[in-house]
Amino acid sequence: MSSLLPMISLNVFLLPDFRREILSTVLNEKDTLSPENKRELTQAMREFVKISGFRNPLAAPQALQLRAMESPFEKESRFLKAILSSWVDINSDLQADLQSVISELGFEPNDQAPLYPDPENAFALGWPEELSFEKLANLVKQKTEIDASSDAISLMTVWLTGRLPGSEPAGEQS
Repeated sequence: MSSLLPMISLNVFLLPDFRREILSTVLNEKDTLSPENKRELTQAMREFVKISGFRNPLAAPQALQLRAMESPFEKESRFLKAILSSWVDINSDLQADLQSVISELGFEPNDQAPLYPDPENAFALGWPEELSFEKLANLVKQKTEIDASSDAISLMTVWLTGRLPGSEPAGEQS
């Protein structure tokens, strides 16, 4: 079995504006989350988000929360998992639409996806050959009625498959 990368490895592929969009979406929609995701998000916020003047980061204004969430999002795999689990919950329609297309495109999910019991060993490398974020989005939009950004399609694909773009070192397979 190949070695798995920590969840924070995903940050290499996320543009800063999309990262902020993810965080903002989660903050704006946190009341719509399933009880399990809401609990996980609350625990992660209390553990990893530090805002000067606030003992409880959830009591701070949203703009301060958003700014304070960026660093743990980039550095803490457990925090990233809580955020992305919430984001996936919020985007359940995209998840359902993509699920059927992913196997058609040649993805083989790793055994961690989509629950990720250990965020420090979450993602494998290896997308189908010649498939980029842009090609993925175009193929998905041709095959479905999905109305989502290519960033959202790519992120959901990574989440559902547990695979980051790139090739695995020779001789290794997950």
